[in-house]
Amino acid sequence: MGNDYFKPTEYRLRCLACGKEFTEDNHLLVCDADHGPAFLRAEYGEKQLTVHEEASGMFRFGDWLPLRRPIENSALPVAYKSEGLASHLGLSNLWIVFSGYWPERSADMRTCTFKEQEAPPVCSRLASNDKTLVLASAGNTSRAFAEICSANDIPLLMVVHEAGLGCMWSTKPFSDSVKLVAVTGDADYFDAIHLSGMIASLPGYVPEGGAKNVARRDGMGTSVLAAVTTAGRIPDHYFQSVGSGTGGISAWEAAERLRADGRFGNVGMKLHLVQNHPFTPMTDAWNHGSRELLPMDEAEARRRISQINAHVLSNRRPPYSVKGGVYDALADTGGHMYSVTNAEAQLAAWFFEETEGIDLTPAAAVAAGALKKAIERKTVKTYDMVLLNVTGGGQKRLFAEHEIHRLEPHITLRRDEISEEAVQRLFA
Repeated sequence: MGNDYFKPTEYRLRCLACGKEFTEDNHLLVCDADHGPAFLRAEYGEKQLTVHEEASGMFRFGDWLPLRRPIENSALPVAYKSEGLASHLGLSNLWIVFSGYWPERSADMRTCTFKEQEAPPVCSRLASNDKTLVLASAGNTSRAFAEICSANDIPLLMVVHEAGLGCMWSTKPFSDSVKLVAVTGDADYFDAIHLSGMIASLPGYVPEGGAKNVARRDGMGTSVLAAVTTAGRIPDHYFQSVGSGTGGISAWEAAERLRADGRFGNVGMKLHLVQNHPFTPMTDAWNHGSRELLPMDEAEARRRISQINAHVLSNRRPPYSVKGGVYDALADTGGHMYSVTNAEAQLAAWFFEETEGIDLTPAAAVAAGALKKAIERKTVKTYDMVLLNVTGGGQKRLFAEHEIHRLEPHITLRRDEISEEAVQRLFA
C-alpha cells in the first residue's frame, strides 16, 4: 500500500425502516425483516472524525468507512475555494471538491471519476477473495472498480452496456482478475443491472449491491468529508449530477454525521441534484411532489437516454422511493432538483475550464450547469457557502500525458440473448 497505516473500523448496520441492528456485517445489503424497501446505514464507533494523514488515499477518512482489510488505493478528493468560477458566477464563498486528474491541485485519481472513491471501501468490506464480485455499470463505476481490483488482484466481473464500453480504459494494464461482459443490441444501464443480478445469484459470485452497499455510499461521502475538513464548516448548499442518486444520498449521510460530530456547525446542507435533459425521471417526480417515479414506458425511456451526452446518468430504476433514498434526502434537506440540457452543460464546461483551468466530464458539466440556474432562480444567495461536487475531470489532460490501455469484452451478449439458460451456460 502507499502507506503502512491501516485500522479496521468499528461499526454496526441499522435498518432505516424497522431499526433492526446488525453487529455482524457479512456483506449484508438488505434487512431480513418483513417490510418495504429500506436502506441499511452504517453507524460508526467513532462519533467524531479524525483525519488520519498517515493512511493510504481516502482511508485517511477510515473512521467513517466500513473497512475490514487493507486495500491499495490512491483515491482522494481534493477541495479548494474557487476564485475564477466564483467570480464569474458572482459567488463569494464557492467551494469545489474535485475528483479526477489535476496534478497542480494534487488530484491523482487516474480514472477521472469520483467512482474511484466507491471501490476501495467496497473491496475492503469484503472479508476475502473467495468469490467474484459482480457489478453493473454505465461505464465510470466499472472503470473505477477495474482499477482498484486490478491493483489488488481481486476477482471482478463487470457488466456494461454498449454505450459505456468506451469508458473501459486505464493508465495501467488490467489484471487477469478483471473480466468485462458487454450487453449490446440497443441495451441500456437497466439491462446491465438485470444481467448482473442473474450472474450474481450463481454460486461463486457476490453482488456488489449498488446503492444498497453502505461501503459504496460512505465512500462517495468522502467528497463531503474532504470539503468540510478543508473548509472547516458544513456548506449551505451542495450541487451534484445524479443518475442513480446514490451520490446525493451519500452527501446527505456524510453531512448528518458531521453535524452530529459537533465541530463543523449545525447547518442542514441543502441538496441540489441534477439530471441531464431529456432523461430526468427523478427531477420530474420531485418537481411533481411525488415519492414515486412517474410512469414512463420502456421505449420512451430508451429514446430519452439516447439523447443525453452524460450517458452515465441513465439509471431507469434509481433508489428514489426507498426508505433512506433520494426522496428522503431531498425532503430532509429542503432540496431541489434540476434539468440541464446538453447545450447548457457544454457551455458550463467551457466556462469552468476557462475560469478554473481543467476540463470536466459530461456528468460534472451537468452539475455546473445547474449552479448557474440556481443563482438565477435565487435558490442560492451570493454570500452562501456553496459546494460543487466535480465528480469527474482532467480526462483530456490525462490522455495527453499518459499511455491509455483499453479493456475489451471477454463475453458479449445481445439484449435479446439474455436468459437463464445463457447465464448458466456462460457463467456457472
